[in-house]
Amino acid sequence: MRDSASAWNPMRLPFRLIFLLTVLAGSLTSGLWVPRAARAQQTGSIAAEHIVLFMPSERTSLGRELIADLERCHGFMNRATDGSLPKKVSITVSWDQSESGCNRRESSITIGMSQPAAAADSKGYLLHSAAREIARLGLLELSRGAQREDTEFLFEGMIEILVHEFDHSSRALEAAWTFSRYLDEMQQLGLSAQRTWSSFSGGKRCLRSAAPGITFLMTFRELQGRERPLKFFEALRKSSLLESLSTAFRAPAADLEGVWLKRVREYRIPDEITVKPETAPRLIQTVYVPETGKPGAELQLRLFIDNRARDLLPEGIFVRDGRSGRLLQAQTAFEKGAGFFAVRIPIEANCLPGQYPYDVTAIDESGNLRRWSGTYTVR
Repeated sequence: MRDSASAWNPMRLPFRLIFLLTVLAGSLTSGLWVPRAARAQQTGSIAAEHIVLFMPSERTSLGRELIADLERCHGFMNRATDGSLPKKVSITVSWDQSESGCNRRESSITIGMSQPAAAADSKGYLLHSAAREIARLGLLELSRGAQREDTEFLFEGMIEILVHEFDHSSRALEAAWTFSRYLDEMQQLGLSAQRTWSSFSGGKRCLRSAAPGITFLMTFRELQGRERPLKFFEALRKSSLLESLSTAFRAPAADLEGVWLKRVREYRIPDEITVKPETAPRLIQTVYVPETGKPGAELQLRLFIDNRARDLLPEGIFVRDGRSGRLLQAQTAFEKGAGFFAVRIPIEANCLPGQYPYDVTAIDESGNLRRWSGTYTVR
């Protein structure tokens, strides 16, 4: 049915009525107007017991492939969050936007597919992103909407734990300990640092941003039992972050932080973690600009890395300068149409000529970790 100024407009009806009409009419109704980004395009719907999926009509075959997994995910997350999920959840999938999120009041989720990783594996990306937002919706209900600036890092951590348990990929969480170890060295780990979520994460939801919450919650799950984190999210209904931590984990927040940081600092970074071997990062070429560094100047290390899944972010690349001991992070860069990761190595004016070592650690969003080493020259 097409919408026009004079035609009947289904957007004037409540969403629940739209949902019922959709189910009665069949699972591939074209032209139905739905919330948010999908409004401007012809959409189809795929409905199951707990999930209704809205997406462009030409892509509904992907939705049909995933609807059973999304139903199974709803059941898993509902059990994991103590029965907190709404019985009906709508998921709108858009290839016109990049961000994903959920609306607790409407029991709705939006998945943005305008991402490089989605282009590389649309099915895997959609399932993982939807599972994340279903988990978030459950935690929001459990905590009565307590996700905010100072608690965001623990929401992100718990979401990642639940999603990887759902798809039996908990091995991917191992990389969170390497992230946390490096963040601690860069003085970016601790309750104070993580409570200012916007500054710490830059608003970016990725494995680096989730790593502190993952390692904090895993520490106390191991020490106190799997149910402890749920007690924390329940405590957030009535208390502040620090009070909820003390209530749930039975110790002052400062003591909890000390136990967590001790575990992180004792962690030994492995040479390799393999979660998805077929998409693990592979170093293709290293270029130095200039070819030889000069005292008092800066050397740019350019890393050309093969990443088939397109899920390696600059936040996942760390370079240790063996000369100074500094831990440096990469930035994405382009030149003549070629993309690479660039790391700037400062060279002090009193640096002696010679060859100096460096080590690279690359962690993709799947949790694959690879390490490489090399040398640069100063003259």
